[in-house]
Amino acid sequence: MLTCENRLFNKFLFLSLTFLLISIFANSVIAFSAKPASKKNIRSQEKTIHIQVQQRQIINHLERIEDKIVISEKRN
Repeated sequence: MLTCENRLFNKFLFLSLTFLLISIFANSVIAFSAKPASKKNIRSQEKTIHIQVQQRQIINHLERIEDKIVISEKRN
């Protein structure tokens, strides 16, 4: 660190450097949290939506089959 006879200057320099380091750290934290979602998260969301659509289709097909069975039982 710089050496100087004036203690006030040394304190001011120390506080300035400390504030600089804290502000750089805070800025990096804010910038990291503001980053958009990664491609991996987007892909997993797309896969989840695709799976939900498939599940709805399967349930609809099973309901149709169930309806056909109920109708055929009523005829007999």
